Amino acid sequence: MSLKKKVKKTLSYIVPKGYAKERIKLFFYGLFQKKGISFEIIKKSKDKVIYKTTFGKTTLLTNEALYPIADDFNYYQHFYKTKENDIVVDAGANFGHIAIFLSKQVGANGKVYCFEPDKFNVERLNSNRQLNTDLFDNILIEDLLLWNENILVDFEEAGTVGSSAVWFSDNANVVKKQAVTLDSWAEKLKLSQLNFIKMDIEGAEIEALDGCVEVIKQFKPNFAIASYHIVNGAPTYIKVEEFFRKMNYPYKTVTFRGNEIITFAGLGIA
Repeated sequence: MSLKKKVKKTLSYIVPKGYAKERIKLFFYGLFQKKGISFEIIKKSKDKVIYKTTFGKTTLLTNEALYPIADDFNYYQHFYKTKENDIVVDAGANFGHIAIFLSKQVGANGKVYCFEPDKFNVERLNSNRQLNTDLFDNILIEDLLLWNENILVDFEEAGTVGSSAVWFSDNANVVKKQAVTLDSWAEKLKLSQLNFIKMDIEGAEIEALDGCVEVIKQFKPNFAIASYHIVNGAPTYIKVEEFFRKMNYPYKTVTFRGNEIITFAGLGIA
């Protein structure tokens, strides 16, 4: 166990919950924060705080501390950085942390389409969105799964990052959810551009990619795909790379901090 994890575990035992504990965690994580990222907490009540995270000139307010995942914001934009007026898909938006960041990047005339079929995650996403009063009205939530055909599929609605249509736990709250191809969705909305697609969809990456062949041909979007998930005993980056290779589409898989594997694709690859 690393020193950082040992200190964190010790703190959880000896420090009571509430504002005092959050102040100690803030100090601890502040010692390890990366250049360009800073953390603050805002006290709302004895046991309630709001977390403020600043990435360069972009500030996010969230109900959850972003200390453990703050690096992800840079990881996903390793090759392509979203800009004003971009149209973005955030597949697997979860609590909306990255979607809110992207929303502030693309501005009033941009759009962030959040594919998040877990109703519990959507509640948290909306709560976080309401904290950021400076947001433009440019986040659109799609209660849909991305797949290789338009069908109803079984989906474990876990209310966590582990919600999935690919694997199920013994305590699964399995519901039927509408799945769509990105191709059919884009055609229905009559999109004229699609600049960036971020995916973290718990093992369903291949099905989602199989359903966006026409989108790739028409819009040539940039991708950042979390491809460390294990499906049938193998990490998904293997089949993700195979897909892009067959499409003759530029791609590159990068490993960050040991276990965060992201496959990037698009003309932004350098």
